[in-house]
Amino acid sequence: MDAIHKNDLSTYLSDWKMYMEMRNKLSKIGKNKPQTIPKGFQAIFEHTKDLWIVLRYLDSKLRILENNELPFSEKYQDYADAAVFLKCTYIFYQILLDTIARIIRYFYKENEGIKLPCDLFIPPVKSKKRENIPKDLSVILNKVYIWFPEVKARRDELVHNCESFLILFERNKSGMNTLKCSNITSKKEVKSFGRIREYIGFLLCVYQQLIDDLLDHFDTKLKDWYGIKVSRSDRTQTCKVGDMLWWWAVKYGGYKNPDLKFIE
Repeated sequence: MDAIHKNDLSTYLSDWKMYMEMRNKLSKIGKNKPQTIPKGFQAIFEHTKDLWIVLRYLDSKLRILENNELPFSEKYQDYADAAVFLKCTYIFYQILLDTIARIIRYFYKENEGIKLPCDLFIPPVKSKKRENIPKDLSVILNKVYIWFPEVKARRDELVHNCESFLILFERNKSGMNTLKCSNITSKKEVKSFGRIREYIGFLLCVYQQLIDDLLDHFDTKLKDWYGIKVSRSDRTQTCKVGDMLWWWAVKYGGYKNPDLKFIE
C-alpha cells in the first residue's frame, strides 16, 4: 500500500534545508559552507523508518496469529515474535516523539531564544505552569497532553518496571481471532490494554494529527523566522511506498486527511 501525501515531517525539513542553503548562496552568507543540520532533523527520517519496519513485522506476525486455519501449536514462535515487535512499537514510538520535541525546541531556541522544557509533551503540574511556552504552540501541546501520558506509561512499564506483555485471543462475531494486549501486574493479575490493532492505530492517528498541526504552525512561523512563504498547497508531495504508519493510522485509527491518497 503506497501513500501519497503532503504532510511528511522529514520532507518538510528537507525543503527547509534546501531553502536555507539557497538563501545563504544568494546573500553570500556562508556561500561555500553547507547548512548545518541539527541531529534531530537528521534522525527523524531514520526513526520513522525504524517504526515502519517494526510495524511491518508486527503486522505479518499478527496476521499469522489471526489465522484460524493454523493450529496454535504451529504459532509459538510467531507469538513470541509478535510480543517482541509489540514492545518495540511502543519504544520506537516514544523515540520518535522525543525527536519531534527536540526539533520544536531547536526552532524556538534558535529563532526566539526560548528554551523549552525537555519533557515538552508531559502535562505541566498545575502549581508550576510553563510561562515560557508561546500561546500558539500551547494550543498544539494541549492536544498532546490528553494522550501522551498513557503512551509514556506503557513505555515505562516495559522499560523501567520490566513488565511482561501478553497477547490474548478472543473470537469476534464472524469467528475470526481478535488480538488484545495485556500484562501481568506484580499481583499476578492480568491488566487489559485493549485490542492491539485499534490501539496502535490510535497512536499513529494522534501522531499524524500532531504532525499536521506542527506543519501548519511551522508554515506561519517560518515566514517570521526566515521569510519562507509556504502553505499546504505549496508543500512537496511525497510518495511513501508501503507506508505502514499511514496505513495503521487510517485503517485502525480513523485518521482522515483530504490530501492523503492510497495506491494499492
